[in-house]
Amino acid sequence: MFAPYATQPLSTKRLYTKFCCHSHASGAPMKKLLPLAALALAFVLAARPSTGRPPRFRALVFYSTTVEGDHVQFANDALAFFARIASKDQFDFDRTTDWDDLNESNLAKYQLVVWLNDSPRLPTQRAAFQQYMEHGGAWLGFHAAGYNDESTAWPWFVQFLGGAVFTINSWPPLPAKLVLDPPAHPLTAGLPATYVSPANEWYLWNPDPRRNPDVRVLATLDPSNYPLGLKDVVRSGDCPVVWTNTKYKMVYMNMGHGSRILSNPTQNQLFENAILWLGGGAPPPAASLPAGERISPRAVMLNPESGKIYAVNSEEGTLTIVSDSGRSAAKIRVGARPSTIGINPVTNRIYVGNQEDGTVSVIDGKSDRLLATVTVGDLPYVVTANSAAGKIYVSRTFSNSTPVIDAATNEVRILNTGVQATSIASSAALNKTFLIGDDAVTVLDGSTGKTSTIPVPDRAWGLAVDPLTNRLYVGNALTSTLSIVDVNTGKVREVQVGETPSAIAIDALSNRAYVANYAGDSVTVLDASTGSVLATIPVGVHPQAIAVDPATHTLYVANTGSRSVTVISGSANSVLGTVNLPSPPFALAAANNQAYVKCLARDDLFAVNPQSLSATVVAAPPAPAPH
Repeated sequence: MFAPYATQPLSTKRLYTKFCCHSHASGAPMKKLLPLAALALAFVLAARPSTGRPPRFRALVFYSTTVEGDHVQFANDALAFFARIASKDQFDFDRTTDWDDLNESNLAKYQLVVWLNDSPRLPTQRAAFQQYMEHGGAWLGFHAAGYNDESTAWPWFVQFLGGAVFTINSWPPLPAKLVLDPPAHPLTAGLPATYVSPANEWYLWNPDPRRNPDVRVLATLDPSNYPLGLKDVVRSGDCPVVWTNTKYKMVYMNMGHGSRILSNPTQNQLFENAILWLGGGAPPPAASLPAGERISPRAVMLNPESGKIYAVNSEEGTLTIVSDSGRSAAKIRVGARPSTIGINPVTNRIYVGNQEDGTVSVIDGKSDRLLATVTVGDLPYVVTANSAAGKIYVSRTFSNSTPVIDAATNEVRILNTGVQATSIASSAALNKTFLIGDDAVTVLDGSTGKTSTIPVPDRAWGLAVDPLTNRLYVGNALTSTLSIVDVNTGKVREVQVGETPSAIAIDALSNRAYVANYAGDSVTVLDASTGSVLATIPVGVHPQAIAVDPATHTLYVANTGSRSVTVISGSANSVLGTVNLPSPPFALAAANNQAYVKCLARDDLFAVNPQSLSATVVAAPPAPAPH
């Protein structure tokens, strides 16, 4: 039905818009968009061979310029990559942002269709693509091009992907070790069995496409990555990232988020192999289903006034409360799937964000009783109190607005900050609250409600305020730097730390700042007065959370990759020892000369003793049954 390709060039016409965010949930807000000027070079790149010989095949590349900025960045890089290999490998490609070019007469000109960062939405476009594929066409899709859930409403495409449906993702983008298999396939032939793929957002699928006998998986997340993610976590199980449905001539590749995707030669060769194989030219073993969850580093918190420790228990829907210097513990019921805690030490109120029912539970810190349940909206992620303003700020996943709870009345108003904050911190002395998004610190004035912004490098992750100097510390995962912000002047100083800084702790009494470097497997020690680096301390694999006990200057580091906590002497900048845990730790707080640790997929709370280098479960009686 599809005629041999013609030679007429395809013009780029109008732009097609898609609305998405990092987890691509329906109705989620876009992040910042890269300016269209950033793609100007891609529109004029020479994509045709210059030897005079006929091209081996023709490809049509679809992409969108008004989607998430990281996806636009990848498309920009991919177009330049296509231009380079088209010249080398003697094939033609055209590029378009007009998804109406998915029509029968136009597709007949091409042997390969590529979707870089988006997919069609109109029934006519989808029908033409289905017909093209069912009559021998070839398709290569990257990352968001394969995204599907109930909101996309395209059953044929789910079947086309081997039945795989998006269920959750890792976040933020992180590098990951991939296993390539089988070695004899044209995509993986000649490549190493494993390699470390650059930072990317990794999707999880359910059902696992490997369980479809028509699917051949070509690359998979190595289990050594797990847990993978600082907020949305791939916890365990089989997670294919490249596969082909053998009923079609197609390959899906999960890579495609951000500016680093094409920085690895092995991965680039994998991409080139796929393009050439598609253009030219026994059932797998059962595997465990992938599992993931959304976590917050504030799953454990210390009340500095009372000395009590609070820890959420997501599965139970309870809050563990440890008092009497760790000698006794109790549990109370809160909302559905509690994940994050904020504390107002002035009023002695504890605020628990419950991600499943979109509420915040308000607890009396003296009586340990539930006082109120406040509705704030879907997926509260961080809760922080500004005691000077009498306000409680809540960030929400997939939302650029910030619910604000009045500490006196529990009334809620919505503040349009324009930030999907990954972290929030407050300074009562300054009466200011700080929110970090991708590339800026948003400053909220507690007295006036006005906002201002301070630029920092891209992919901000990790935030801390020095209570004595009121300096702000922001980790920048993409640049592996720490931004030290003078809040009074707005001046920012950049300090190089380890790879992928993910968490920050301040020991104000010793004038030290500590940065956990997720991909560097280390902790950077800085002099908080000068910002100079004093030491780099090796720890376990993928340090994700960090806490310091100011009474003893002991530092505790949660290593998710090695299921351990590293105990460090802050006075000597040396490792005292390592404590192994039964599950990857992701949040911790230090008090009572020990650390209290939460681990993935467990409702236990562990106490880590720095003297004996041991961990014990903090026992607490069951919470009363819900009314």
